[in-house]
Amino acid sequence: MPLYEYIAYSADGRKQKGLIDAPSRNSAFGKLKRQGIYPIDLAEDTNISQSSRVSASDMIFALGQLATLLRAGMPLPESLGSLFEQLDNNNLKRAFIRMKVHLEEGKSFAGAMAEENVFPPVLVKMIEAGEAVGAVELILERFAEFMEKESTFRDKVVSAMIYPAMIMVASFGLIFFILTYIAPTLVDVFKSFNQGLPLPTQILLGMGSFLRSNMIIIVVLLGTGIYVYLKVIPRKYKDMFLLRLPLFGSVHKNVQISSWARTLSMLHSGGVTLVKALASSREVLDNSILKDEFKKVEDYIQKGDTLGNALSRVPIVPQLIIQMAKTGEKSGELEKMLNTAATFYEKEVDKKLSLFFKFLEPAIIMLLAVVVGFVVVSALLPIFDMNKLIK
Repeated sequence: MPLYEYIAYSADGRKQKGLIDAPSRNSAFGKLKRQGIYPIDLAEDTNISQSSRVSASDMIFALGQLATLLRAGMPLPESLGSLFEQLDNNNLKRAFIRMKVHLEEGKSFAGAMAEENVFPPVLVKMIEAGEAVGAVELILERFAEFMEKESTFRDKVVSAMIYPAMIMVASFGLIFFILTYIAPTLVDVFKSFNQGLPLPTQILLGMGSFLRSNMIIIVVLLGTGIYVYLKVIPRKYKDMFLLRLPLFGSVHKNVQISSWARTLSMLHSGGVTLVKALASSREVLDNSILKDEFKKVEDYIQKGDTLGNALSRVPIVPQLIIQMAKTGEKSGELEKMLNTAATFYEKEVDKKLSLFFKFLEPAIIMLLAVVVGFVVVSALLPIFDMNKLIK
């Protein structure tokens, strides 16, 4: 049922605006009049769930605040209305006010949340389970903590990659500038020597001339290659290649499994059944190969297998996850064991990236020094030869 945004006057003459749920504009108009509200502007809300762009920090703040209001005893519709004034993100503000309207029309909290694309499907499933046991505020707190941990981990990985990436871009930019602009400038100078040029100088000038003459072809080939990779090559082949990359393959796999384990732990501890929790946890995986493999785990569970045994039947799953799952099932602390495994893999990713970038930075500097040194020597050798001739 569509929502209509209105600007109206109440019976006591106060101007107000809001949203109302109705099958048509005429129905919305009549509904407002029955409530003693007289609209001067009434139009269908065309912004309903068209965008899901909400930052992790905005979502964490909103969920935390909502949980606090509910714990204080404020009814859910009033809590949502109160949050509307506290939020800066327009998509999230409109989502909360639309949910308030849906709740007032009789929908459940999970049902109202499912109407909005700004909320992750995992959260909707958790809220649904939380409503069944009367623990919505606890679910909101847990999910906010989960998002904070995931956000902190992603930020740590990204920040670790920024500096080396900047060095690499600057280095290749400098090398490209030298070969395409500095080297051709030296050609005219060296031609005036009327003598054979040393081999390093010939190589430098040849590379510069080649890049300058074929610049358009190189750009077209590079653009075609990127297009083919992004649009033509099937997703599963790209994901398989990513998993097989030295170092980065294991880092990518560890990041994915860490997110999967933490999500499964959170969902299962929130009251979601294991099969449903596995299905939702699989949705956080970005790699299609891993998604297909973890789908097999769900199939084994549905046939009556335990989680530990089901994981052991899928070769791509690391032994640590398998052992943690088996131990957790025996001790009755499956959620705790999965969280421990997730933390372990996050630390492994951090350790591998730190070690890699520790060696990458001096390697890039050494490469740059070799290239610049080669250019300097190539430029100076003909000058030295000319000095010998003059003497």
